[in-house]
Amino acid sequence: MKRYRYYLIILVIAGLFVVPQIWTQKLILGADALFHYNRFYETAEQMKTGNFSYFISIFGFQQSGRIVNAVYGPLFSYLQGGLVLLAGSWFRYQVLSNFIVLLVAGCSLFKLLTYGKIKENPALFAAIIFMTTYSINYWILNQGFTSWGTSLLPLCLIPLVDLKNGHFPVVKIAASMALMTQVHMLTAVMLGLIYFPFFISYARNRWGEALLDLLKAMGLYGCLSINVWVSLLLINTGDRLKMPFTNPQMSEKAIDLGGAYWLHYPGSLRLLLIIGFLLCLVYWRSVQRFTKQLLIFSGIFLLLSTSVVPWDWLVAHEVPLISLIQFPFRFFAPFTVLFLFFIASLSSELANKKFLPIVLALFSVISIGQNLRILTYDLNQWGQQTLTSKHTFIRASEKEARQSFYDKDMQKALKLVEKSSPDYLPIYREDTKNKYVSYEKQILTPQINVTKTVKKNQLELSWQAEKTGNVQLPVIVYQNTKIMEGNREVSPVSLSTIGVPTIKQKIGRNTVRLRYDPPGYVTVIFALCGLSWFAVLSWWAYRFFMDAG
Repeated sequence: MKRYRYYLIILVIAGLFVVPQIWTQKLILGADALFHYNRFYETAEQMKTGNFSYFISIFGFQQSGRIVNAVYGPLFSYLQGGLVLLAGSWFRYQVLSNFIVLLVAGCSLFKLLTYGKIKENPALFAAIIFMTTYSINYWILNQGFTSWGTSLLPLCLIPLVDLKNGHFPVVKIAASMALMTQVHMLTAVMLGLIYFPFFISYARNRWGEALLDLLKAMGLYGCLSINVWVSLLLINTGDRLKMPFTNPQMSEKAIDLGGAYWLHYPGSLRLLLIIGFLLCLVYWRSVQRFTKQLLIFSGIFLLLSTSVVPWDWLVAHEVPLISLIQFPFRFFAPFTVLFLFFIASLSSELANKKFLPIVLALFSVISIGQNLRILTYDLNQWGQQTLTSKHTFIRASEKEARQSFYDKDMQKALKLVEKSSPDYLPIYREDTKNKYVSYEKQILTPQINVTKTVKKNQLELSWQAEKTGNVQLPVIVYQNTKIMEGNREVSPVSLSTIGVPTIKQKIGRNTVRLRYDPPGYVTVIFALCGLSWFAVLSWWAYRFFMDAG
């Protein structure tokens, strides 16, 4: 029971970090807030009303029928939707989600370190420092979703300890990769990159057995994440999607240039980096192979997060997958986890150096103070800075728009503050128009006054027309999207470059329904995914109670 006291301390510290927000009753709305709030409002309303739409948005994103959650952390978006329902307002959701991401981060790293036989005190201090890094505060200060993947990353690195001990944990590796795929795809890719060298180290003297275990893990992973891959395959084979923007000046967001703020959370992190590297050099011969590997591979991720890598050149020459990274500072998140794992391991191995736990304790205390100061400063900007920005529009006064984030009607804020993000829209043909502007004109400011309601898992659009002719509907049409009028499918007269349909209207009241009809096999595949997760969770529950017994 003694170890649970440490989890209680982590819980208290996570609570401490949300006290300034509760005390001031202020919010922090970062660049990604509206995008993710629309995602989670969508799943919240689906669960609340019982009208489910896995592929297209029928509540969020201006009820536009666009695809987002199906290709961006689908299952995790429903968990976030549960938090939205529980919170009841965007202010309370922000407090609750901030608390949970901090709590998960601290508990996740503490679990990893203690699983690796590191003593509780240094494990706790490292976990506290982790909670104050920008890798976690990215969500709190900017609503950057990378933080959720990073908070779970230590938990997903537990298999590294098993690999070190000569055991390949098939279920753990498959479930860890699948969990990360359901949360944040880029972090899942980075997790796979971390596994790779440790797997090679494990497999050196047992290639036959290791490759067989790897195939088993890959098979189970496929079952646990097949909903994501089928959705991506289905949508991308029928439609060419507008992916998140390509950043031609990627190097500007490296941690040694415009992304240097990742090194400032906490401010003492840079000193801890120097101390860690120096200590490892001094005591290199006394350090275990696994700890050295942690330092080396964390160093690789640190290098990737800098402008030493010619990111701009790689983007300019269209090297595959490079443009999807967008910001090199994203590599700093896995570096943070691996480096703190290394520091805690070093502290454990150099147990005769009594100053190391003291240094970690001192850094953790300083980090708490620095984090509270930064949070308080950012909260104080609420009300002083305009909510309007490039491609973000306010449909009321600043005061009314801000107040809407405290309202129980959570749709109100999403209607008063809108952003024309074009991610994952279908591109039917190329033109020179900015897709943000196209979305704004065709969806945010439609040609007709249309009423949108949700009935029987479908989006219903109604409007009055004084004359016959063509009208553009403020919705998005993909290959499998159907527009229905009664029992008849309506074929669009034309589709805009981003999939906004033009149809014929009649005089008087017009009503059409929008739905997404995937092939029949998709339901079977989703059932397989659900059954796979049920089987894995049941197996873990069985193992837990057997071990407890």
